[in-house]
Amino acid sequence: MRMAPKRGFTLLEILIALAIMTILAGVGYASIRGMTERYRVDAATAQVASDLVRVRSYAQTKNVSASWKKISSNSYELNLGGAKKTYLLPNGIRFVQPADGAKVEYTAPYGEVSINGSTVAALKIVLSNGKGESTEVHVVGVTGKVIRR
Repeated sequence: MRMAPKRGFTLLEILIALAIMTILAGVGYASIRGMTERYRVDAATAQVASDLVRVRSYAQTKNVSASWKKISSNSYELNLGGAKKTYLLPNGIRFVQPADGAKVEYTAPYGEVSINGSTVAALKIVLSNGKGESTEVHVVGVTGKVIRR
């Protein structure tokens, strides 16, 4: 008498496959979580840099002074020709530098920049999530060019 071939998987094979999948999922989760944290800091940095460019452009095109001012560790204010608006950074993202009250002012008509009331060659703005991820925005030169790093 001939035996029919076995079909299916044994319990041991299923448990081994399940253990391998669990290990791979754990490694993948750790990798994705770190990438997500980095993305959040990058997004906040892009927001700040974009707003600085917006202030600079406003001063140049409208021929009025405009400014960016750090209010606290997680907020800043834009002053576009007298219209002030406060912005918050995403949850968990904080300014490391500069100090509260630091201000970048673009003066019309040429968009020349003064930082904290005096002409300075550069201002470094550092954002961090407190978990080791940080990025920088630099406002450089007399014209206040904005550079993301």
